[in-house]
Amino acid sequence: MGAGVQPETRYAWLGRDRIAYQVMGQGPPDLVATPGSFAHVDVLWEDPAAAVFLRRLASFSRLIRFDRLGTGASDPVLLERLPPWESYAEELAVVLDAVGSEGAAILVGVDAGPMAMYFAATRPERTRALMLFTTSAKFVAADDYPIGAPAPAADPGADAGAASNPGPTGADRAWPLSCRAHRRREAGGAGWCRLGASVAGCGHRRGPHRTVPGWPPTAA
Repeated sequence: MGAGVQPETRYAWLGRDRIAYQVMGQGPPDLVATPGSFAHVDVLWEDPAAAVFLRRLASFSRLIRFDRLGTGASDPVLLERLPPWESYAEELAVVLDAVGSEGAAILVGVDAGPMAMYFAATRPERTRALMLFTTSAKFVAADDYPIGAPAPAADPGADAGAASNPGPTGADRAWPLSCRAHRRREAGGAGWCRLGASVAGCGHRRGPHRTVPGWPPTAA
């Protein structure tokens, strides 16, 4: 694949729903990169700095990226049918099956962190490595998690109103960006967010990660 060619978007089936994914590069290893709980596999290539970063990852791995159900290029889902955050594990598993991968290293950031930790805990045989950035096991402080943020400050993008103008939250922190690219992202961040998910969907996606009920999971 040429340096300037964007990978083809393909689809994996989960029940009656289609999950959009892209594969680039040659493995081993297989590497899954998830910048957050909502994104768009096609639109991210429009950010020059993100495109360079993705190509660097694909230079030493088979890079696998996908959009969660109800986000990006995957099938839309009614708000009341949006899957819980734990379903990331099932969605990732069917994508790995579709590309013929027995297991992969997982690189995640922001609110995708708890989802990837859940995948690693419940599917250790398919997890080769887990790399986390700009994330935590949960975000809101609790009796058993005193290092979390106070509830009002934990995620200013959790409500739908903030999701329409996310500012420095979510996608803006998801990838290493140059100063120029960061200014461009700040100017268009709200539109980029809406391409990943609807305004209401952004709030629905972010809300559960603030507390991550039932953490830690019980391995199957």
